[in-house]
Amino acid sequence: MTRPPKTTLRLIAVAWPFVLIVILQTALATFSLQVTSSLRAFVTGESLWSKGQHDALYYLNRYAESGNRSFVDRYHQAMAIPMGDRSARLALEASPADNAAAFEGFLKGGNHPDDIPNVIWLFRYFRWLPIMDASIRDWRTAEGVLMQLLPIGEGIDASRHISDVDRRDITRQLDEINALVTPLTRRFSDRLGEGTRQVQTVLFAANLAIALLFIALTVWRLNSFLAHRRNIEEQLSHSANHDDLTGLPNRRLFEEKLAGVLDNAEARHALMFIDLDQFKAVNDNGGHAAGDALLRRVSRDLSNAIRGSDVLARLGGDEFGIVLPNCLPDDALRIAMRLREITESIDFVWSGHRYSISASIGVVHLGGRGYTLQEALRAADIACYMAKEKGRNRVHVFETSDAAQNQFTANLSWVQRLHRALEEDRFQLFSQAIAAADGSGEEGEHCEILLRLEENGKLLSPGAFIPAAERYGLMPSLDRWVIRNALDLIGRNAGAVPGTYSINLSGLTLKDDTFLPFFREALQRSRVPASVLCFEITETSAIENLDEAIAFMNAMRAMGCRFALDDFGVGMSSLTYLKRLPVDYVKIDGSFVRDMLSDKTDWMTVEMINQISHLAGRRTIAEFVESPEILAALRTIGVDYVQGYAIARPAPFEPGPSVSAIEPRRASVG
Repeated sequence: MTRPPKTTLRLIAVAWPFVLIVILQTALATFSLQVTSSLRAFVTGESLWSKGQHDALYYLNRYAESGNRSFVDRYHQAMAIPMGDRSARLALEASPADNAAAFEGFLKGGNHPDDIPNVIWLFRYFRWLPIMDASIRDWRTAEGVLMQLLPIGEGIDASRHISDVDRRDITRQLDEINALVTPLTRRFSDRLGEGTRQVQTVLFAANLAIALLFIALTVWRLNSFLAHRRNIEEQLSHSANHDDLTGLPNRRLFEEKLAGVLDNAEARHALMFIDLDQFKAVNDNGGHAAGDALLRRVSRDLSNAIRGSDVLARLGGDEFGIVLPNCLPDDALRIAMRLREITESIDFVWSGHRYSISASIGVVHLGGRGYTLQEALRAADIACYMAKEKGRNRVHVFETSDAAQNQFTANLSWVQRLHRALEEDRFQLFSQAIAAADGSGEEGEHCEILLRLEENGKLLSPGAFIPAAERYGLMPSLDRWVIRNALDLIGRNAGAVPGTYSINLSGLTLKDDTFLPFFREALQRSRVPASVLCFEITETSAIENLDEAIAFMNAMRAMGCRFALDDFGVGMSSLTYLKRLPVDYVKIDGSFVRDMLSDKTDWMTVEMINQISHLAGRRTIAEFVESPEILAALRTIGVDYVQGYAIARPAPFEPGPSVSAIEPRRASVG
């Protein structure tokens, strides 16, 4: 069975009283019209009845006076009217009532056929009314007196001639009858008129009552509607300014309160950001229901621990904010420490598992300098991040003189700058040649593709922005930009001899499940063969999650790509992983190459890495080759490839023909 929609049910709930009133008003109007029409017909019938009995008396009197038989005929015609009404009354008073006989009687009484049903309806169903009952009694009484005319009329009909004595006797009898029937007739008429007026008054009062009821209902419903609307507006306002889960103010209301506090610059205020440290573990292990329950618990405990004037809000996720008006620095720090202890002491159990949480709290003292709203929010955000960076479960107070905090702030600014640079496509690709160490050369171009950032007319090297990109998870976006644009440039040089182009991949990209589909699509679009690409990954990112890195590399190698292990040798323990990693090249870290001529340990390290790599079936590339002497030493050791200023400096990436074999004696350091 199909259930009606809620909207229809709500409409019915609102409209049914009005519909009922309209139905009642319509029914009452119809009933009033019926009663009025019936009363009119009844009054008309009474008028005909009165006239008939009056005419009957009149014509008999004329006959008695003149002896003219034509008056007798007129008497019979006049008498037929009250007699017809009498037969109709008797038919209606019978049990059961005979409507057909009553109709014939009223028809003989001179009533219009269209009025007769109304007269019958009024007589049958409203004779119980006192005024109607009294009227009918008068009718019956008057009718009884009038019946005395029948013997007189019969006597006149039986005798063709009457004497003067008989005329005088008839006249006397008629005067007596007239004296009796006239007041009865008048009373019958008066009572019928009074009854009509009473019924009309009652009907008017009933219609007025219904109208007043309709007005009252309309006013009541209107007030209810306005109250309901105000309630909805209050609910919408509350929902717009409060968090549905915890009932706390949301970020919108929080910022309004903070802006109001900041307007009062003369007072000392404080601002706090609170971030739960182990919330993700609760959400992942216990599910969202557990996370929601924990947030409600934390909200309740924090609300109970702050001052009445303070404003606690949920800013999103597991982040909370507190505005503390008129709060001195020492008081703000004491409150923050208490909130940290309260959060740490929460014993949260869900589905039999016990969870421990803590909070990192950032505090900003708003007095002493004029903060804008955005500056205050940013300062609290930085202070909260610093509390996490320093080990979590602690309170950090924002200080403009804090060097670590300033560096953190600088890194945060890089996030915005890098996002803007990606949107505006302000990165550029450079390349640096990689050459065979023995000078034999190889077919096709061999180079490493490097990234530069153009900002304010200057080119910034990766060292300026890569640390911030790695810290805040932007490296996958940068890696994709490099791959997409590098493939476009390589694809334009389709007629050249295929080369080898090395592209760096970050550790975060190795963990990105969406990278492989992206790379396949980019290859298909550019029509560049995967065999010309060599991806460089650092040993640190490779061994951080060895199995995951190996699976990623094998998937890429299945497409035809090659791999190089970058910065190799910084952690010598990684030598044990070399056999497992499916790499083609090992890049010896430049920190060993740069000083190998003056530091015997560095020389031996380079030599050892080269030998182990060759034993593992990998070719080696030495970085930071900055002089012909270093190049000669690497050639002596047997390193396969070299890269550095002694070979070539980085230049804008323009894929071209094969690089010439290097001549060590002609190599330039510049």
